[in-house]
Amino acid sequence: MAEIQPIILCLDSSIAEYGYTLKVDEKSDVYSFGVVLMELLLGKRPVDPEFGESMNIVEWIRGKVRNKDALEESLDADVGAQCKLVQEEMLLVLRIALLCTAKLPKDRPSMRDVITMLGEAKPRRKSISNNGSNYYNNKEKPIFSTSPVAGLLY
Repeated sequence: MAEIQPIILCLDSSIAEYGYTLKVDEKSDVYSFGVVLMELLLGKRPVDPEFGESMNIVEWIRGKVRNKDALEESLDADVGAQCKLVQEEMLLVLRIALLCTAKLPKDRPSMRDVITMLGEAKPRRKSISNNGSNYYNNKEKPIFSTSPVAGLLY
């Protein structure tokens, strides 16, 4: 029976700490989780011909960060990016994915913080009052205001 050898695929130089230490820790797990989030949100594989030669999903989306329209166009339309509220939620989660894939491990949030941010990743939505009229709930706290990483996303 043939022996199966592990394949080490380094998606980008920012996760090179694995290549040097051969240790997987929470920060490398957070990075990998960020890549998975990007795959789900963008509908693309970590390495895609669309990105160009020697570029991966993390580098590709980082290149679009400064242009909100480019970010919106990058979202997977099959996931519901055509609906404005869903698109807002997807962009919030994409910001979390970008935090997870920070170049330096020390700049990545903890997995606990990621879970907290994902729980808070809700766009401002209109609420329905008891009489059926729409209004904005002004008592709502800003998104991510109570998170230990408040302010990192905006």
